[in-house]
Amino acid sequence: MRHFAFLFLAALVPGLLSAETGCPANVKAIPLHRVNQHQMVVGVSINHSGPYDFLLDTGTQMTVVDLSLAGDLQLKTTGSANVAGVSFQGQALFASLDSLEVGDHVATRQGVVLYDMRKLQAAGFRLRGLLGEDFLSGFDVLIDKAHNVLCIDDTGAMLQVLEGERAPVTPSSGGTDPQTHIVAAPVIVGTEAKPAADAKSH
Repeated sequence: MRHFAFLFLAALVPGLLSAETGCPANVKAIPLHRVNQHQMVVGVSINHSGPYDFLLDTGTQMTVVDLSLAGDLQLKTTGSANVAGVSFQGQALFASLDSLEVGDHVATRQGVVLYDMRKLQAAGFRLRGLLGEDFLSGFDVLIDKAHNVLCIDDTGAMLQVLEGERAPVTPSSGGTDPQTHIVAAPVIVGTEAKPAADAKSH
């Protein structure tokens, strides 16, 4: 199983974030919008179609695509499985995308889970999928909730610019929600066979 570190910026140096882009090291900012106090939505393009609203979910191992969207895009399935989680239970399918794009960053041959999200949509969440760890873990990612922007970097420049104390973040049901945190590129401590992205580019 893959693990990657969640870090948050405990102290921001004034002027650290660019007023023009919202991201350090001239990284291009990707707009986010909130669906509630804690959850953020980002535009994701699939096979050069979109963008579609995906929940930014650092706790989901694999990216999820709504089954109806998969039908619209005529995605070909590669297998099936039963899933169980807080928001997902039941039958799901696997598929491989030609491309998945977030901002200027592209993953090719991206493995995804196809799941019927009608219950979530009926609850008022107009989502077409979840953007998960399998995509995000290939980059240094800064989620700036104060400015509603996502910063993705695969050069290492952003981490070099950021200052302040950084500490691991673990999921918690209480406490304050940090307005800015970083998801650092992972340290691979083991492997687990599953569909995954074969290549990423910017």
